[in-house]
Amino acid sequence: MEVVLYEFGFDYVKVLGFLPILMVGLAFFFAEKLIGNAHTSSTISTNLSTKEISPKIFKMTTRCIGGFCAVVFVIFFALHISEYNAYKDMLETGSVSTAQGYVENYSPLPPDGKGTENFEINGVYFAYNDADGTNGYKKTADRGGVITHNGQHLIIRYVTREDGENIILYIAEIE
Repeated sequence: MEVVLYEFGFDYVKVLGFLPILMVGLAFFFAEKLIGNAHTSSTISTNLSTKEISPKIFKMTTRCIGGFCAVVFVIFFALHISEYNAYKDMLETGSVSTAQGYVENYSPLPPDGKGTENFEINGVYFAYNDADGTNGYKKTADRGGVITHNGQHLIIRYVTREDGENIILYIAEIE
């Protein structure tokens, strides 16, 4: 009997991780209004001197930085959605690999949080970390993950990226 422990779905938390980029971009884009320098020149103080920036240059610079941040946000968001759709299609059509067996060589995430949690099933290696921005299963045991020790009898459906990393899309425990 299989008990589903994880099934791939859209990760809203990762999308929220992109929001600071957008917020910084908006702050720069509207810096003129936020600071109130619409009609006066801005000054930049350094240890050596104070320089004035014309309102036109200030406005152009902040709008360029704001626009750049917005474009970066849109690119990250689009890549996340694209990757999600590709993995979802692969899972639904059965275009994924399957590893079935017992967890071996399980190594939890180090206490300092740097590195990866990893394990093998029948010679197939899996590694992940909560901080990794890619789609797929990333929840380490210390943060409530379902893979916690050697000997768990699991079915894992996964895809292998071009760089050789195996992305977990489905985990079921065999009882």
